[in-house]
Amino acid sequence: MYILSRVLLSVKPLFLLTMLLPSYIDIHTHQEDTGPDTFALKNRYDRFELIADGQYYSLGLHPWYLHDLATQMDLLERYAADSKVLAIGECGLDKVCPTPWPLQEKAFRLQSALAERLNKPLIIHCVRAYTEVMALLKGVRVPVILHGFQKKPELAAALLQQGYYLSFGKALLENKVQAASSLATMPPDRFFLETDDMDLPVEKIYGAAVRIRKTGADALILQLQKNFKTVFAL
Repeated sequence: MYILSRVLLSVKPLFLLTMLLPSYIDIHTHQEDTGPDTFALKNRYDRFELIADGQYYSLGLHPWYLHDLATQMDLLERYAADSKVLAIGECGLDKVCPTPWPLQEKAFRLQSALAERLNKPLIIHCVRAYTEVMALLKGVRVPVILHGFQKKPELAAALLQQGYYLSFGKALLENKVQAASSLATMPPDRFFLETDDMDLPVEKIYGAAVRIRKTGADALILQLQKNFKTVFAL
């Protein structure tokens, strides 16, 4: 289990040290325009050279799009140390996609090691491979966020026991019972919200989370800001 109270991350943009966070935090999105009230951690799985000033990113090799791993890793390593890149990922394991399993595992190990070297959090893509993901993350000490979580509370509890964070998204709008049940039982300091590939503002996800957790909107906003500062060691 990695230690939640990890020492301060080594690469911190001055902006993050001094800013007042916007009301909403979208911890994982593929949207280009998220509006002034949202801090968006934009994800790129290719064309890393397109990271732009004034924006903040997670960069990683998605298991769906692995091909020439050596070249892809060279490019990722070239851009991952940039101060605009706050996290590595999404990376992980997916038993549904056609990418060969050994290639997925190798890419995941390499990216986990890169996150450790750069002292940046990992954002994880996981489909039907939670046992394998937990096994490959043993010894990883940077914060880990599993994005798009929509499974049962029992699995959520097992992941929390490993020290991970969970991020919830569109499943909350689709009335998926497992996702809602897991979110309802989450400790307040261990989750995030996201839009992923949805073309909707993250405020919609926040609204669903308020209803599911039976909390106030302001309380949820403040808690997720606190969680962000914890994970990114601000």
